[in-house]
Amino acid sequence: MKHLLLAGLLLGAVSCRHDDDALQYEKVRVERYEPSVRIEPEGELQYMAFCSDEGRALSGWTDSRSEAQSKAGEYHGEHPDRECTVLWRQKPGRMTFKSE
Repeated sequence: MKHLLLAGLLLGAVSCRHDDDALQYEKVRVERYEPSVRIEPEGELQYMAFCSDEGRALSGWTDSRSEAQSKAGEYHGEHPDRECTVLWRQKPGRMTFKSE
């Protein structure tokens, strides 16, 4: 009976040792896909500097694209690990309705 118990313990220890060797972790390198989409808008526009990593505006809506790009560049210079972009929208105007 002692030999059977000893054999069971030995087999259990060997199987546990084998499982530890099988669990080896490998480092995986993941590259983030950033699509390159550029649409050139037309008409009267406004621009805003935006930090996409934080999900917040860095400036208000302005009529000057270079001013928004400057704000985004300044912020990216202070925080190079955060992605910044310039958003645009059509300048809001007075809404007119057509009546037929």
